[in-house]
Amino acid sequence: MCPFACVLLLGLGTTAKAADGWYIRAALGVEQSSDADFSDRNCASQQPAALFGCVKGDDGRPLGAYGDFGRSPLIEVALGKRLLSWLRTDLSLSYRFDSAYDGNANFLSVGTHEPVSADLKSWSGMVNAFVDLAPLIKADLGRFQPYVGAGAGIAYNELSEMTYRFPQNPYRHKLSVTPGGERTSFAYRFMAGTGIRLTDSLILDLSIAYSDLGKVGTDAGVMVMNHVPMGIPIDETETHLRTLGIHLGLRYAF
Repeated sequence: MCPFACVLLLGLGTTAKAADGWYIRAALGVEQSSDADFSDRNCASQQPAALFGCVKGDDGRPLGAYGDFGRSPLIEVALGKRLLSWLRTDLSLSYRFDSAYDGNANFLSVGTHEPVSADLKSWSGMVNAFVDLAPLIKADLGRFQPYVGAGAGIAYNELSEMTYRFPQNPYRHKLSVTPGGERTSFAYRFMAGTGIRLTDSLILDLSIAYSDLGKVGTDAGVMVMNHVPMGIPIDETETHLRTLGIHLGLRYAF
């Protein structure tokens, strides 16, 4: 009886330890923005006036700014807990910086080269859940610990002033600068990757992630132009921030 009871108690103790284990993780990554096309919050707005309006440009698309935020680095930290041998959850805080908008507008009668630029910083906090596949299907994959995950939370996106240039415009109007803006939105993401066990407590994490970080936009305010220094009042513009990235990090269990 003793050997059987000892083995049973040892197994239960190991399962409890696995289920109750806390961990911290940190990651660096690079993310690529998908298309982020700016449009009016209300193209029919009159007080203040919409920036683009409800008409189409020479290219047949609605007036707007068409582009993306390019590639940007990411840093993330998280505190988590293993709930079951195959299930863990954590609370993460991420910061994305050095995102530069590169786009082109399609206003009428000012030429086809209408570059648009701005800078973006983005913070997000999420609750994440991860399913570790090997213990779920009772497979021995050695050092590898593949997983899938999903997270949901809040993103805060801070956009600088947006600069519109019209170098081909035959008239005096060559430059417009709109106000910047801040947006706080619901955010979510999906992840897939693998852990690689380095020691009993330390795991190398490699993953890909698709993130929807909510809205990015300019606030209503005064748009300054080179030929109208006092500017004119304009309404808000907005787009959506979505990214696909590769993350590399470390997870430490304690």
